[in-house]
Amino acid sequence: MNNPMMNHPIFQVMNAMRTGNPVQIMQQAAGRNPIAAQTLQAIQGKAPGQLRQIAENMAKEKGIPLDQLAGQFGLTLPK
Repeated sequence: MNNPMMNHPIFQVMNAMRTGNPVQIMQQAAGRNPIAAQTLQAIQGKAPGQLRQIAENMAKEKGIPLDQLAGQFGLTLPK
């Protein structure tokens, strides 16, 4: 399934969490992409629960359950 949301920086960070350093990847992306810069600014200093809420809201806006979206990245989210 080709989902355009997969290109959104927050979901790229989720994927990076499985494979590398998500902050470093976001910082690199922020230098090239204004959406990535805005996303990085929005998530800096947030507690895990706040980050989950941001991800849930974004997934909801696109009509995708967060658990399903995370599963596409091979992630299992804590409850």
